[in-house]
Amino acid sequence: MRLWHQSLIKHLPSVKDYKGCSNQLGGQHTEIRMILASIKRHGKVNHSVVNYVNDHPLSSLRAYGLLIIDEMKKRGFNTSEEIEQEYRDDEDALRLYQLAQEGAIIYPEHDDQYLAECISNLEGKGIYINM
Repeated sequence: MRLWHQSLIKHLPSVKDYKGCSNQLGGQHTEIRMILASIKRHGKVNHSVVNYVNDHPLSSLRAYGLLIIDEMKKRGFNTSEEIEQEYRDDEDALRLYQLAQEGAIIYPEHDDQYLAECISNLEGKGIYINM
């Protein structure tokens, strides 16, 4: 379970890019939904790589989710209007999302060290990102 560094979102491969491609973008949407479900059931997420999410309001995760949905739409994915509306109904998420579109990082944990860790993780999967 991992939320990729925010600056990697537009570079994540997906099945819409080419056949046989790792679907990291679509998988990221699934991860967000799993984290939200865990928080709903248990009051928090319990996975060492994403435990930092517990230190932030759910609005942050919804804002991150909107960034993922935007990228999915750009690549021709059909997305759930219901899920997107759930995120958009959160005014704080919308504010964070708008700031992120202007370059702000939603999670301060997504620093340069985390970016390097994510790039290394992707390379371990045979995915090489040119930024």
